[in-house]
Amino acid sequence: MIACAFTIQASAQSGDVKYEDFITDPLNITPGVLDNGFRYYLCNNFFPDSKLEMRLIQKSGTGDDEGTPGISLLLRRMLCSENLIAGTCGVLKDKLDEPQLQRFTQFRAVNGLVPDISTYSSEIDNGCTEYNLFRLKNERAYAASCVGLLAEIAGHARFSASELERQKEFLVNEITNSRYDLAKKHDNYQKATFVDGCSLDELLDKQINSIRSITLQQLEAYYQRWYVPQNQCLYVYGKAPSNIADIIKQKFGSRPSMPAPEKSVNELSNQKLLMTKREGPIFSIQFYFIKPCVALSSSEDLDYLRKAAVYTRIGEMLGSSLHAQVVTSIDESAPFFRRPVYALHFVKNLDLYADDQQLSDFIDDVTKKLDDVIRNGFQEHIAPLPIEKQKELQRQELNNIHHSFVVDTHSSIKANFLYSKPLFKDVPPYNYFKYEVSEQDIQNCSKELFNNYDLRIVCTTPYGFTDAGIKAKLEAFLSDK
Repeated sequence: MIACAFTIQASAQSGDVKYEDFITDPLNITPGVLDNGFRYYLCNNFFPDSKLEMRLIQKSGTGDDEGTPGISLLLRRMLCSENLIAGTCGVLKDKLDEPQLQRFTQFRAVNGLVPDISTYSSEIDNGCTEYNLFRLKNERAYAASCVGLLAEIAGHARFSASELERQKEFLVNEITNSRYDLAKKHDNYQKATFVDGCSLDELLDKQINSIRSITLQQLEAYYQRWYVPQNQCLYVYGKAPSNIADIIKQKFGSRPSMPAPEKSVNELSNQKLLMTKREGPIFSIQFYFIKPCVALSSSEDLDYLRKAAVYTRIGEMLGSSLHAQVVTSIDESAPFFRRPVYALHFVKNLDLYADDQQLSDFIDDVTKKLDDVIRNGFQEHIAPLPIEKQKELQRQELNNIHHSFVVDTHSSIKANFLYSKPLFKDVPPYNYFKYEVSEQDIQNCSKELFNNYDLRIVCTTPYGFTDAGIKAKLEAFLSDK
């Protein structure tokens, strides 16, 4: 993988200190969005002998199976079929018709492609599929051929009925045998309990039964619905031809677009408490303050990052008062709740010889403290920093960037595309914004956090500890909220 090193902007070194300097706008990355929603990134890494790499990323689902559990998983499984032609730039043999195969063969012959370098992959966990072209040449004709091929094969997969049945059984076996560790994933427990109102086994059975009933027509309709330009992204690494953007516009700009369906809001079940077990002497309790669904911004902005810093500070304040680790997080569109979620995660490391009473006492402390904060807000005093000192510390944070190389990789661009987030340099925002957090910020965020919410709790106790008393305490706390 070729990575592009970032350069620190001059404004980060002197003058006013702005966190905008953390936003990716380096000379070596040129982003673009076509009228039909197709995105691209040109990434010049300034290495004179660097190979030219092109990757087309396609979303292969929304995380929402729209009444057909497992169809997005099956689609990615189908696209990750073993029927690959070695060195064919990742084209699936049974996904092209005869004219496409002929043009592709000519493309290989003209450009002298070498086998076993280019790849095609489908990533189950990341919800995307990739076509990858990786070559030495960077002249215009070659680049145009590469982009043209990608534009031709994108969104034109064809599936046979026999292959569908074969892949359905593979997927059912993989789920049954926990190849994806679905039974161990915490998120699946939460989705089953708080959204579907069932056990994890019931949720998996529902998914398996649905996969077995999926028809070829359903799969093709789902595929065509989501493989549209606004659900695709092409990035080019290496010293690309100067007019590569014009080539991309020509090849991808004329492709018809269609509106992606809006996600429906998940109906939450009536279950408020989830009790789980864990190996080892660690006890944890997570409070999920689920907010009403609102129109969400398409990207995280600086205000979001500032707020995240305040919530981190809230977690630190709670943790210091309870002698425990407290992690605070905000998620403006939690994937299975489909709502803004603010979470407080308390972690307590227990002594190997701890007894049930220690867990019970900790629950008493946590719920009493949290109840007091919900009702009365935080009482701790935060001494404000002089503005000169604040700017000095913030400038140090920006100047420290060069001590840990900031690079943009394929993974960060992919995350940007999949989750509609801007590219940020990898210095945590809290390192910068923590110097601006005031008492008023804490109070304002507390009012927002503890107002108009639906509280859900996940409590994890070590194996061997009885949790009947703990469960009763948490149910009583929930009933009072």
